[in-house]
Amino acid sequence: MTGERDTPGARTSVREAVEWGAVGHPLLSGLYAYWDAKRGDRLMPARADLDPLEIPQVLSHLILLDVTHDPLRFRVRLYGTEVADLRGRDLTGRYLYEGAPTSLGETTRPWNLATVETRRPHYVTGPYEDISDKRIGTFHRLGLPLSVRGERVDMLMIGLVREWEA
Repeated sequence: MTGERDTPGARTSVREAVEWGAVGHPLLSGLYAYWDAKRGDRLMPARADLDPLEIPQVLSHLILLDVTHDPLRFRVRLYGTEVADLRGRDLTGRYLYEGAPTSLGETTRPWNLATVETRRPHYVTGPYEDISDKRIGTFHRLGLPLSVRGERVDMLMIGLVREWEA
């Protein structure tokens, strides 16, 4: 079952990825299947359950965010090389959404909050424009919750892929 809703003010679609078939990119479908296998009968796996050597094809597309509560904050633990190229900088070690608001922050914060609050995967896809070289394409983003104790999300694993139009 897939619940779909439009993100306010954006031309993207957010879908709760309840089945691997709901994820619209093969690399991210593989990441979802890996996460699902690692969680077993739990709501979500822990970071310790994951082995980067088991998913080398997706490493450059990964973001790992430490999630702290009271107040809720997101710290970048890992920022894959493809993601850094997409964003134009490496955010490893930085806290997201602190300082001056950005359009990227306004877009991604609700997605991260949804994954933390629902403790469920979320898949997002939509148009992407690279203003530096005026290319247009599509981005695919899969947010997956991780938890040490299985109840409260303490890390997000995010896969991010872009495809360019021919």
